[in-house]
Amino acid sequence: MRAAVTREAGIIKMEDVPEPEMAPNQVKVKIAYAGLCGTDPENLEQRFGLMPPEAYKMARILGHEASGTIAAIGKDVKNKFKVGQRVAMNFRGSCGACWYCQNGKEHYCRFGSGASGCFAEYAVYPESAIYPLTDDISFEIGAMLEPVSVAVHAIDQAKVTTGSSVAIAGGGPIGLLCLEMALKAGAARTMLSEPIAEKRALAKKLGADVVVDPFNEDIEAIGKKLTDGRGFNTVIDASGSVKAAKQCVALADNCGTILWAAVYGKDVEIAVSPFLLYAKELTITSTFVSPYSFPRALALLPKLELKSLITDIVPLKDIQQAFEMHKKGQSIKILIKM
Repeated sequence: MRAAVTREAGIIKMEDVPEPEMAPNQVKVKIAYAGLCGTDPENLEQRFGLMPPEAYKMARILGHEASGTIAAIGKDVKNKFKVGQRVAMNFRGSCGACWYCQNGKEHYCRFGSGASGCFAEYAVYPESAIYPLTDDISFEIGAMLEPVSVAVHAIDQAKVTTGSSVAIAGGGPIGLLCLEMALKAGAARTMLSEPIAEKRALAKKLGADVVVDPFNEDIEAIGKKLTDGRGFNTVIDASGSVKAAKQCVALADNCGTILWAAVYGKDVEIAVSPFLLYAKELTITSTFVSPYSFPRALALLPKLELKSLITDIVPLKDIQQAFEMHKKGQSIKILIKM
């Protein structure tokens, strides 16, 4: 099969490689579309904090957001999948038996199995990672399932409630999806901060009450005006900017929740005043992948505005170009078409 393979930092090339071997409890999928995530460039450049150094010494196929068609089904698969069935996928499956799985923390499963990379014609998945698509959901929208699930979990962590106020830093896919999800959860006043004008315009179209250019406007003053001088009940950083993550603390109202929902450098530290946390009774929390969120995300796919977030579709053979486009920051979600 044709696949995009990385063997050295920053370089990804097309190669002919064997199709991934399918275990008895796995499903093989012919990939239709794969999304380019913000962690993919970090992986390509060998700076993603969760990857052990030895992982970068071997050839790898990246990619973890995808949709496609079932090509083969392992003999031990229990679900009633069918060859030819249209599906979207998680990139990991939990064991259901370890301490973490049995205590509501499946995202820290000790014995689960992952999928093979989806920047390829075929990939294999644990059966628990397969989600059938209804006929009204296109493959393009189906490929958005994983990032939508991340936003579902983020809003759970952020404690957004009906009538609350929410500020979001970052107008990339996760920031915009968090905006849509916060509105679905009942947020009544929303502000999104983003330096790129086109992304601010889309945030406004999606329902943000106020959009702000963080490089040229006073975010804190604008936020205070929107919230009658109080600050926000919930503040989410989806930008990955350390400066923005720290500023989220200043944007929060008394008893507010700050959610750091981006991936930061492994060695990054953010100074926060413990006295301020005490005086304002603030909660700072984070989000990691999307446990127990895929079924709800799947149900929401037809209810969200996702087409506007897909700004570029690039053929697999031009995947290096897609990474270069991502680096420029103008795109929102780039899909790779197989």
